[in-house]
Amino acid sequence: MTPSVRDVLQGVAIALSTPPSPDAGVAFDASRTGLAASLAMMAAAEGERAAAAAIAENADIRALFAAASAHDPDGELAAAARQTDTDLSVPALDAANAGLRRRLIALHERVEVANDADFERKIVALYVRMAEGRRLALGLG
Repeated sequence: MTPSVRDVLQGVAIALSTPPSPDAGVAFDASRTGLAASLAMMAAAEGERAAAAAIAENADIRALFAAASAHDPDGELAAAARQTDTDLSVPALDAANAGLRRRLIALHERVEVANDADFERKIVALYVRMAEGRRLALGLG
């Protein structure tokens, strides 16, 4: 499960609004507050780039689908390649992305069965770009 920015920030709010246990001690409370602050900073950074990352990733997956005619016997990938992201809210983009990723995995399975090493390299290169685009920035600046 990948938590949304909303989920992370709700957890931060709960952690900060829950009184510390009398047994926990000052060090535990300080670490809890520090962790909550770090999570809030990472969530803020993710919130700033989430839509752009999802739009770019969805476009990259669709472009790959457009080039996959040899592995698209029913035209499903061609149809997915023609779709566009009209609702640019993060939840809608993430839902579209989840569907595209499921199709991408199915395509990858077909490509492996067909022993199409050239197209598999394209899929793996896409996976690398997707991972780079979703890399979590841990810096505070």
